[in-house]
Amino acid sequence: MSYAPPVGGLPIPQRAPVGPRAAALPGLAVLLILVLVLDLAILGFDLERLGASYLPTAIGFNYDHYVSGVPVAYTGGNAAFDLGLIAMIIGAFSRGGWIRPAGTALLLVSAYGNVMTVIQQLTGTGEARHQFGSPAVPNLLLNLDVIAQTVLGLVFAVIVAATVKGASAGARPAPVGFQPQFAPQSQHQPQPYAGGAAAPGGFGAPIPPQPAPGYPAAAPAMQPPAQAQPPAMPPVPPATPPAYGYPPRPQDAPPAP
Repeated sequence: MSYAPPVGGLPIPQRAPVGPRAAALPGLAVLLILVLVLDLAILGFDLERLGASYLPTAIGFNYDHYVSGVPVAYTGGNAAFDLGLIAMIIGAFSRGGWIRPAGTALLLVSAYGNVMTVIQQLTGTGEARHQFGSPAVPNLLLNLDVIAQTVLGLVFAVIVAATVKGASAGARPAPVGFQPQFAPQSQHQPQPYAGGAAAPGGFGAPIPPQPAPGYPAAAPAMQPPAQAQPPAMPPVPPATPPAYGYPPRPQDAPPAP
């Protein structure tokens, strides 16, 4: 048993368009990777100065080893910060929308600490201000590292705010008469109009007017009685076939009605 295809053919499935919020996730992931690399560079500097003995301090087990004379160090807080960055990078490539608020909060809190560190050096003694930008000491590179992390955190927050605003502005109701891709076409399944009016185009049967709510339904209209039909004529008996090819004799004819 076979069935004919629907009129107009089968609908072609189409992938939903990618919104600005989903399209920005790979860019946010790149920013998170850059921040992670910059923070791990501080760990590399500390390990280069003190060796593997600095690892307990970097993880947060103790605070016995520090590089002297530098304003920035990698501690247990940095380790937790980097673990959060790794989790959000994985979520960004998995198109997890939760990374927008989580990443914005994490990066802005880190940016606040970095800004306070830089301000403390610039407003300190003359020697601290001299060492801040002196190329002879690594303070300049470390300070540029935290400044770059701060800038990337602000860029992350701006992108999130812009995509959220663009998505809210684009979420408008569909216009009248809009049909999605998989909705049945109106010409194939016409629906009658209420109120006794016929559907446009001649499709569908009109619906009789319905009584108003709270009022009894109107009695059906009286139909005129059907006219009496005259009695049917009796059937005519069949004629007697001729015998031996001769016409019938008068006595063999059927009686007159």
